[in-house]
Amino acid sequence: MRVIVCNDYEEMSLRAAKLVASQIILKPNCVLGLAKGSTPIGLYDNLVKMYEEGEIDFSDVTSFNLDEYYPLSPDNDQSYRYFMNKHLFDRVNIDIKRTHVPNGLAEDTDAECLRYEGMINAVGGVDLQILGIGQNGHIGFNEPDANLNTITHLTDLTKSTIDANSRFFEKREDVPTKAITMGMASILKSKKIVLLASGRSKAAVVAELLKESINTNVPATLLNVHNDVVLICDKEAYAGMSLGIDIGGTSVKFGVVDGLNEIVYKDSIPTEKNCSDAEIIDSIADKCAEIATKFPISSVGVGTPGLINYETKTVSASNLPFKNTPLVKMLEKKLRLPVFINNDANCAALGEATSGVGKDVKNMVMVTLGTGIGGGIIIDKKIYLGRGEAGEIGHMCIEADGKKCACGAVGCWERYASATALIEMTKEAAEKEPDSLLAKVVAKNGADGKAVFEAIEKGCGVGKAVLDKYLNYLAVGIKNIVNVFSPELIVISGGLSEAGEALAAPLKEKLGSNVDIQISALGNDAGIIGAALLCRV
Repeated sequence: MRVIVCNDYEEMSLRAAKLVASQIILKPNCVLGLAKGSTPIGLYDNLVKMYEEGEIDFSDVTSFNLDEYYPLSPDNDQSYRYFMNKHLFDRVNIDIKRTHVPNGLAEDTDAECLRYEGMINAVGGVDLQILGIGQNGHIGFNEPDANLNTITHLTDLTKSTIDANSRFFEKREDVPTKAITMGMASILKSKKIVLLASGRSKAAVVAELLKESINTNVPATLLNVHNDVVLICDKEAYAGMSLGIDIGGTSVKFGVVDGLNEIVYKDSIPTEKNCSDAEIIDSIADKCAEIATKFPISSVGVGTPGLINYETKTVSASNLPFKNTPLVKMLEKKLRLPVFINNDANCAALGEATSGVGKDVKNMVMVTLGTGIGGGIIIDKKIYLGRGEAGEIGHMCIEADGKKCACGAVGCWERYASATALIEMTKEAAEKEPDSLLAKVVAKNGADGKAVFEAIEKGCGVGKAVLDKYLNYLAVGIKNIVNVFSPELIVISGGLSEAGEALAAPLKEKLGSNVDIQISALGNDAGIIGAALLCRV
């Protein structure tokens, strides 16, 4: 199944119309299978516009509609014949005699179903079938059932379908309880199928469809046996919901992200100490399985620290028991869902680029100020990996004969501009100036990344000097990044970003106006959102 994800209903409708128009241009006497409902109205409006502008000609087209209410007169303004005349047939040059809709007043419904099936077969079947999808997964009026009828037939409508359609009728009791519909086998005979889905209410059933399994309780999943299906949907309907996982040294965070890239549910578990990689992955899988019982999860994205081999999808991390651990393979085996993986800093950058302060730019770099310095590079809205390890900006050298780094090199940027480095500077200054306000703050609360900002707020000159020295080092690294990548935006995240403008304002002064610096808007949620979006980039 080919999937086309559009920004909104209007784009979805236009993309679908272009596919139908291409079919008509390539085969002017083609047979179209058409659907009624609110979803294809935009498609029909676009086809009418194309006809009016001389792009397509319907004069030799034949059409068959999927279904019709029973019993209902074609003159009734809620009949599918009336709908099609109003939205398409009366607005283009199609021969009305070539347009076919089941007879909603047939005295012998069995005979009518056989007649309709025979007419489709007589013209060689449907070249392109347009379908919508119900909230319960019905296609046409093929409702969830363990024994789906295969050919055109009379069917009873489910309560959920009647409830959904009642908005079109004056009273709920006016809604027909039966319909004549093409069967799933009839639909699957179509040479090409275009399935439309719009809105968050369709997210769960689209997610089920994209699992690529067959389930008669969700009739739409039978489309997975067809060799030429195109799903065109908007972002609200696409993929249902993805699960983002942010693995850390102390906890594993989970977030369910919907089609609007918003977190609708969050949870976490501790990263157990002295556990094997298999035990940690088991605990992650158990939590994923629990969440999947509550939400229609269609994919899982994982952000993890450490080095990732993107060919083998294995992970090695110094602060976790991962050593060439086949994390993706192990999770996919347990969850039976597609699993995607990337470095945690890259995931945070992707999340911020998609849903945070970077959503309006194409190219940005995220600088994460924590125990070390992490980085994520976004180019054209995609994570830049290089050969697999791009973004290790914390280990660029800014002092040729500088301090020894845990990586084995000397003078690495994170030895001078990480949160750890700021804390070291704070401790040194407090010891050197024991009568300063900074020393008093450290004595009271301990030396952490907040101490220097608290001291400055109280008017401490020593604290201001510490921050100035720290920002000089931070600015050196950022200038290097700007010179190499010329990004539209630098985003500061991590623990130190909680200082907000107290950090950003003096940093901007040092960098000048040609560098746009913003504090992360998503905070810890950035990694979750970015991980969940790995399936979409």
